Amino acid sequence: MITREDANDSAAATVIERIDHVGIVVDDLGTAVAFYTKAFGMQVVSRESDTTVDSEAIGLPGHRVVLRGAILTLGGTQLEIHEYLYPEGAPLTRRVCDRGIGHLAFKVTDIDSAIGALSAHGVQFNAAPRLISVGDLSGQTWVYGIDPFGIVIELCQHPW
Repeated sequence: MITREDANDSAAATVIERIDHVGIVVDDLGTAVAFYTKAFGMQVVSRESDTTVDSEAIGLPGHRVVLRGAILTLGGTQLEIHEYLYPEGAPLTRRVCDRGIGHLAFKVTDIDSAIGALSAHGVQFNAAPRLISVGDLSGQTWVYGIDPFGIVIELCQHPW
């Protein structure tokens, strides 16, 4: 396990403060904003209308890049949501074990109530919640599901 002291040995650790936001891409921004605000109680911080983006800077050289976006917040964490108008993205076909961002996790106080509420908003859970009984995370209950946009969602209920 890396300690904070070990991390401080890195030059980057002296200038990096925290994770600023997590970004996801959806096929319909309005529907996604409505979902995350209603299902998770997130608040809209800002909305970005159709914007032309420097294709080189965003990593899509040679393409016309137009997107719209929103930033939502919950508990001090920000979620940036983009809908690309150009170029059109491919459908989501990744599995949770594939490289890249694996899931978006939310800390909850009552996992069963959260499952019920989120199921009503279209989240499909893979199985019943699981309790971790050994190790550093002992006592934590977790469950994975998929939201209406194909984003893997994890709910975590901590005993601490």
